[in-house]
Formats: sequence, structure tokens, C-alpha cells
Amino acid sequence: MKKYSLLILGFLFIMGLSACGTGESLNKSQVLDKTIEASKSLESYSVDMNMDIDMMDMQSTMKATGDISHKPDAMHLNLNMGMPGMSMDMEMYVQDEEAYMSMFGEWMKMDAAEMGLSDFDQLNQEEMEKLSQFTDQFQMTEEEDAYVLKLSGNDEAFKILIEDLVVSSMGDFSSDPYMEEMIESIKINKLDMEIRVDKKTFYQTSQTFDVELEMVEEGTTTPMKLKGEFTTSNINKVEPIEIPAEVKENAVAEEETDLFAESMSVEEMQELVTYTIPQPAELPEGYVYTEGYYDETMDSVMLSYDKDPENWVMVTVYPAEVMSLADMEGEAITVHDTEGIYYEMDGYYSVSWEQDSLLIELAGAGTEFTKEQMLEIAESVQ
Repeated sequence: MKKYSLLILGFLFIMGLSACGTGESLNKSQVLDKTIEASKSLESYSVDMNMDIDMMDMQSTMKATGDISHKPDAMHLNLNMGMPGMSMDMEMYVQDEEAYMSMFGEWMKMDAAEMGLSDFDQLNQEEMEKLSQFTDQFQMTEEEDAYVLKLSGNDEAFKILIEDLVVSSMGDFSSDPYMEEMIESIKINKLDMEIRVDKKTFYQTSQTFDVELEMVEEGTTTPMKLKGEFTTSNINKVEPIEIPAEVKENAVAEEETDLFAESMSVEEMQELVTYTIPQPAELPEGYVYTEGYYDETMDSVMLSYDKDPENWVMVTVYPAEVMSLADMEGEAITVHDTEGIYYEMDGYYSVSWEQDSLLIELAGAGTEFTKEQMLEIAESVQ
């Protein structure tokens, strides 16, 4: 359902590596050729990346730091994804056919194909050759220690440079026919890219990109903006990455972590938690309780009240030691005579506050809500 979907935001690492400089003056074609040659000797590197994503006016951020090594292919990344009203930390390991992800303190064994190394490691000959296709369109300048290559425009052919970014940002959703159709329909409205290549080694040391695109599905156009920067370091100095034994031993299978597998009544969830589950006493006409879920990992509950698929209210309750108001973003307000946060964007509304050692988030979507109405519903939660 739409309200449970998380845009699991993702990356593009288009970087090039290792070779010796000759000291001679090179043109852009020669520089790109040398980055291709350098990529063949890649053994390992560290990456630091920040990206802002705006999809349908929904802003999110992704930060990632970690290492990638080869022989065997492996990676270890720490990620932070920020979305309206929340921030989520994750850690992941991938090695050949094995993949593990940690969220909320629990390790899960994942489908390696869903977290494939190819989605994240773009420092390879194939990716460098993609860049070389646009040699004539690159503009190159020189600095004391780097070649600076810039690419700008809205050429439809640029699509090949950002498809991996879009696919990896969608994670498992990218294999859905709906998402596949959207990815196929990508139209580039703007692309600005800057690549820095070390003059001595021809390692690609950093890249910035600013992309505006559109995707179309069933006649509906979805705008998307991607803006990011990443740097590489420790090239060929990272030790081969291995998945720790304790991660393998403690991980549960992905299918066993379906936290929202079965809807419960409020009474059933109340038997699982030690706190009294807060519920709204007042809701707009036509809204009824439809489903509820318990998250054992976070000891949290979610209550959903729907009028129809496009108009709904949701109450999510977390113990304050798991999530606090400091994790939320928005306008400062007062709820139940205590500090709270209000957030609104394009038909989505949320009110968050702490009450009885709990963090309560009231969210609503649809055409019927106003800030005043959301605050009235929040005041009725008890």
C-alpha cells in the first residue's frame, strides 16, 4: 500500500582508477582512456557519499560511508536515510552470493541479487566506457593535480549514465513491472556532472552530479531530482572485506522479518506491549479502524484508519528510548501542553509529540485535512 512504501533511496558511483601519469599534456579523450585502463587494476577503495533526492516533491537524503573490495567482490557500508519526520540508520555487508542488512539492531539475511554489488560498485571498466561515449560533449580543464571533466545538457543519451542510480535507489522495487516501466521511460531534463581525475594515478577521486528527470507510468509523469557528491580514498589499500561470523550467526532470514505480516486488533496488540496504546477519540466522519501492526524489534505499534485508499489516518507509537522527538523534523507546535512537531507537504500531514514515555506520530493523507484538523485529532489521542 502507498502509505507503507518507503522510497528506499540509493546511489551511483561512476568512478575510475589506477595508472601512472606521464607528465605530458593530455586531451580529454586520452584522459578518459586512461581512466578506463586504470579501472582494470582496481582492488579496493573507500567511499564517502551524500545525496539529496526529490521525488514528487518528497525530499529525502542519503549518506553512505564504507569500503568495497574485489577478489572476492564484497562491500561493507554504513548508511543513513533521512525522510520527512524520520531518520534511519542501516549497515550492510555483501560478499559474492551472501548479503546481510542491519536495521533497528537486527541483522537480516537478504537476497544477494536485491543488494547486488553491481548496484553500488560503479568503479569498473564498463562504467568508465559509458563515460567515454560522451567524450566530445565533455569539457575539460586542468588544475595543478587534477583533470576536471564537466558534462552538461539534456541529451536523451545521458540516460545511460543515471539508470544505475535510479535502479539502485529503488532497491527491490526496481524489479516490479511498475518500476521497470518507469525506469524505461526516463527522460533527462537536465544533467550537470563534474568528475575529478588525479593527474598522477588517473584514479577518479570525486564526482558531483545534479540531475532532473521525469518518469512516466500509465500516462502519469513523475518528476525526480538527484543531487549528490562523493569522494574516494584508500584506493587499493583496503583489506579484503569479510562478513563477520557474528553477523552470519545472528542473522534471521528476510522472510522471517516481515514485521507487518498479519494485521491485529488493538486488543491483540495491547497484550504484546507493556504500555497503554494511545488511540484517537475523534476522527473525521467516515474513517474507521482497518488494520494494525506490531513491530517486535522496536516494540512499536501502528494503527490505521481509512476512509478510502487515498484518504487515511495512521497513528504510530514508539517507546521514547527507541525513537524521540529529536529524530523528527518540522514546525514546532504544542500538543497536550507539551512540545511537538508538525510537518505538511502535498496532501501529507503529520503531528509528532512525546507522551507518557512514548513518541506518538499522527499522520494523515488526502484532500480533506487541514493543520487545524490534524491538531484537533492529535489532542484527542489518549
